[in-house]
Amino acid sequence: MNRSFLVLNLDDTLTWQPALLAAPHEWIDLRHLPGKNACATPEALAAIAAALAPHQEVPLCFWGAGEYHYVTLLRLQALRRPVTLVLFDHHHDAAPLQGDLVTCGNWVRHALNLPWVGRAVWVGGRHPEMQLYLPHPRLLRAAEPTPPEPFAEWALQAIPTADVYISIDKDVLTGDDSATTWGAGDLALAELMDWLKALARHRRIVGADVCGEWSLSPAQVFPGPQDRRAIARNQRANLAIRDLLAPALVPGAPAAPSRTG
Repeated sequence: MNRSFLVLNLDDTLTWQPALLAAPHEWIDLRHLPGKNACATPEALAAIAAALAPHQEVPLCFWGAGEYHYVTLLRLQALRRPVTLVLFDHHHDAAPLQGDLVTCGNWVRHALNLPWVGRAVWVGGRHPEMQLYLPHPRLLRAAEPTPPEPFAEWALQAIPTADVYISIDKDVLTGDDSATTWGAGDLALAELMDWLKALARHRRIVGADVCGEWSLSPAQVFPGPQDRRAIARNQRANLAIRDLLAPALVPGAPAAPSRTG
């Protein structure tokens, strides 16, 4: 790899992935920050945003379990360029807003309030849980697990910007390819790789993040056999995602005009 990535250590889950951490990377340690689990306090959001600010030019970020997926919102807030969010997730994360409250279940709706986020394209959840879900005019669900063909024509209609930001929660993947605190989805890792390759060919990827790690019980000091197997599946997925995305990311590129279909 010729480009470093960022690790935001929120829960120590990534410390058990030595092959991932063997490559050059930057490290932010916020494991002891209070008020951040699933539902973020304003103080926690401000602290995470401040910690991320010196690392804005690092386009690829890994953090822990899906409970912290709202960190994508902070990354998008700092981006400030016309962009389409492409979300790979077993859940839509677009629950109705409750004032300014930011959670792992509603951050997408907050992101769609940002004037530079043109649309969110959601890939995953073939049988999505629709609890608390209200349709949004700029949230498009890609119903099929494989990239539409011809992809270029689909992208002209579905992705209104030249630049995309990719967010991956590994709970979108099958149980053979990942293990998370939120169960498993139906997308094979190979299908996710096909999506990422297609996006890299037809759009400019200006940022990406990956979450959905396996969490140990609070009483555990070391992973047990089942934990080690789960962590190994996640590390294999993380390495595949990193190795595909790292060469495709273009940090600091000038903003490009929107594409319309």
